[in-house]
Amino acid sequence: MVVALLLQTAFSYAQTGINSPYSMYGIGTLSDRSNGMMRSMGGIGTGFRQRNIINLKNPASYSTVDTLTFLADAGFSLLNGNFEENGARVNARNAAVDYLAMQFRVQPKIGMTLAFLPFSKVGYSFSSESLVRRDSDGEIMSTGVTYGEGGLRQFMAGLGWRPAEWLSVGADVSYIKGDLTRQFSTSFSSGSVTSRTRTYTADFSSAMYDFGIQGTIKSGKDRLVIGATYSPATDFNSDCTIADVHTVADTASIEDAFHLPDRLSVGLSYSSRNWTAGADVSLEKWSDARFFGESYGRDRFAVQAGLSLIPEPDSKKLFRRTSYQAGLKFSQPYYNIGDNPGPLEFGATAGFSLPVTSAYNSMAYIHVSGQYSRVQPQFDGSVCENYIGLSIGVTFMERWFMKWMVE
Repeated sequence: MVVALLLQTAFSYAQTGINSPYSMYGIGTLSDRSNGMMRSMGGIGTGFRQRNIINLKNPASYSTVDTLTFLADAGFSLLNGNFEENGARVNARNAAVDYLAMQFRVQPKIGMTLAFLPFSKVGYSFSSESLVRRDSDGEIMSTGVTYGEGGLRQFMAGLGWRPAEWLSVGADVSYIKGDLTRQFSTSFSSGSVTSRTRTYTADFSSAMYDFGIQGTIKSGKDRLVIGATYSPATDFNSDCTIADVHTVADTASIEDAFHLPDRLSVGLSYSSRNWTAGADVSLEKWSDARFFGESYGRDRFAVQAGLSLIPEPDSKKLFRRTSYQAGLKFSQPYYNIGDNPGPLEFGATAGFSLPVTSAYNSMAYIHVSGQYSRVQPQFDGSVCENYIGLSIGVTFMERWFMKWMVE
């Protein structure tokens, strides 16, 4: 069998921002909630708590926003992927908006965050060719094409409350909306053999809840933050349709076709005057989930760790008060491929956050992050993926409700 991987460019999947044959499994490639400087720190966030930084990974952190500040945060990424299978290589480039978020105070010690970000992405197209029959009349070849697109998007609103100086709690409510299309078709070189096509389509809508807590221990200028988040399992309100086209058209529906699992994360960070180090560990119970009515999920375990350093926080020199970050991450797959587990993912990140003063009552941070990740299959004959990405985020910090002193 000759296998040709036909992955198209970023513009073909502008709505999803991904080219990966592994996005055909489950609900696609899961997106990371990390944003801004935390993306450069390996994607940590559960135990990360920094004043006037929007941290979408733990709603308890929203209470850090101060009385006079309004924050707006946006980010996008460029990604170059290299795919290798049986000695053949191909590259693909993608661009995508990663997140849009805003944060502000609603009451003393209570901060609110609104955000829009992807939850999962689907985008792939590949084909295989094989010999069906060889006889005196010649060869009959079959060509199978597998194609998919779509993804889920998340609209999120959350509150973080600091009931005590050392304790913060928070909760997010998200509305998840999206659609998936998966198509398998087989055509033959002989007109005497009928082509076959099977198409899966699904529309999603569901509410999702996230709960978070953070505890802070201070000692002089040093600070230890310990955090945890929990997201309970939920069923999607999804309509899944399977359409078969062979000699006659046949359509079937699947009820209760998709399911989101329980998810738990714990993390910590330790900060001194000019540096912060942190780590997260998370577990997602995808072995209880369903995809198109089938159960082939597996529990997903992930680890992230990162470090941030500011050479001189009070320096007048721009690059001395810039924050520099680095991080590592690892995750197991959340699905099986047949009787085998899906691919492992390893990654390294690095970047910086540049503070820019734009006016008396406003400031901006420009976050630049570079990432390398490798998607490594756990059995022979599968695609190995290598990604190099560049993410750029901008945080605008406006000082609202300023009171001027008049003599």
